[in-house]
Amino acid sequence: METKKNMKLAMLIILAAATMSSLGQLAWKFGADAQSNGPAIILYIIGFVLAGLGMVLLMIAFRFGEVSILQPMMSIGFALSIAFGFLFLNEPITTPKIIGTFFIIAGSALLGYEGGRENG
Repeated sequence: METKKNMKLAMLIILAAATMSSLGQLAWKFGADAQSNGPAIILYIIGFVLAGLGMVLLMIAFRFGEVSILQPMMSIGFALSIAFGFLFLNEPITTPKIIGTFFIIAGSALLGYEGGRENG
C-alpha cells in the first residue's frame, strides 16, 4: 500500500515538473521574441529557473517512484507546450497536433495506470 501511495505522489510531482519545464520554455520563447536585451535576459533567467525547478522536481519524484514510469510521463510537457502556445502565443492547434497530443496523453495515462497498480 505504501508503494502505491508513493507512486501517486511521484506522479503528482512529475506533473508539476512537466508544468515547470513547459513554463520555462515559454519564458525562453518570450525572451527570444523580446525587442530589447534587458527584458530578454530577465525572461531567459526566469526560464532557466523554471526549467531548473522542473528538473529538481523530477529528481524528487524519482525518490518515490519508478523511473521507467515517471520519466516517460514528463512527455506530458509536450502537450502543455501546445496548450501554452495556443493560449499565450496565438499558435494554431492543428489536427496533427491534436492527434499527437492524444497519443501523448494516452501514453501518460497508461503509465499512470501501471504506476497506480499495486506492485507485487
